[in-house]
Amino acid sequence: MSVVSGYIDRVWAKGVSGWSPSPHVVVSVNGIPVGSTRCTGTRPDVQAAGLSPDGRVGFSFPLSLSDGDIVRVTTPQDKPLRHSPWLYVTRNGEDWLPVSLTACHPEYSEIADLSEHLSWKQFRPLFGQPGHISAVKFDSGEGPRVAHLGVSADSVSRLHHFHEQVLTPAGIASPTLYHKLNIGERQALIFDFFPGQPLDRHGPGWEAWLPTIKAELERLQRFGEQHREYLWQPGSRKLTLVARLIRHALGDALHWDRAHGERGFLFWLLRRLHRLPRVLSHGDLHRENVLVDAGSGHIALVDWDRWGYLPIGFDLARLMRGLPGDIAEQLAGGSQMQRFGVAGFTYLFQRLDRPGLVNSDEGEALRRRCRLLAERS
Repeated sequence: MSVVSGYIDRVWAKGVSGWSPSPHVVVSVNGIPVGSTRCTGTRPDVQAAGLSPDGRVGFSFPLSLSDGDIVRVTTPQDKPLRHSPWLYVTRNGEDWLPVSLTACHPEYSEIADLSEHLSWKQFRPLFGQPGHISAVKFDSGEGPRVAHLGVSADSVSRLHHFHEQVLTPAGIASPTLYHKLNIGERQALIFDFFPGQPLDRHGPGWEAWLPTIKAELERLQRFGEQHREYLWQPGSRKLTLVARLIRHALGDALHWDRAHGERGFLFWLLRRLHRLPRVLSHGDLHRENVLVDAGSGHIALVDWDRWGYLPIGFDLARLMRGLPGDIAEQLAGGSQMQRFGVAGFTYLFQRLDRPGLVNSDEGEALRRRCRLLAERS
């Protein structure tokens, strides 16, 4: 985990634009670098959000794009900006690309092998983190499906078990899992397609969907509590995001030049967060993993391979990452322990995303709030 690398705001036929705190960004199309551009444009919105001292972080780069082109923008250290990669599709493309494109497009080599196992004529690539094609939407003849690619054996076991033993019987809003395919040494999972957009793509006002999402998390937690002693959790080689976050904070607290006051607060906070009740959790509930169908009002939570019993409040803090601590706590609501979990994990996320937070008035206010909530809970 590291500080925010910036955002792609827009991709159109003749260019890409966005912002980054890096001096310059590198632009690639279909895996081939096409140039770099300096980040010096004025962005008052970024400055107002406290992500840049002077707001001179904007960029724009000219391109000439066709249907199916994939645009990537990275920092000089090869870290992708948020929303990178970006699939360019014209409005009249009806959301589909011809499957013949996989044979000649270097970005689609990961999904070309699917052609031998699926009867399909049209597809659309979907992306995971940190920017690889992790899934593909395809026309199955019986309706759209989604194939998740390159899934490891342990992830297949965890996901298959979780869908059968938890998501389906608990009625959690999530796409139906149909079956799995063996593709060489890899495996693919086939899911029903949910016709929604990631929460992050809905722009300002996405917080209006929080009550619906919270209701799903509460249903998941109740089911997890009722079946805790029977719910077998297969092992995973993936380190949980909670563990990664705490490891980073602990390492930072032990750094030789860390101020004594901040070191003491981090040790105190980590002990308190460790004592929070563990509830059945998604484990990676960022806003790209919440799909919203604005027309029907339905949602779907996806990418459950990091599920587990995690400290209460972590899922909501992950979901609301980027919001000020007081707003995140207010939107989270719930018990005092949940509010403390949200405030505490928000502080750890904010330290990563905003290096100046520690010495700011906002940082001090959030530390005070954490202590108050801990006393009450």
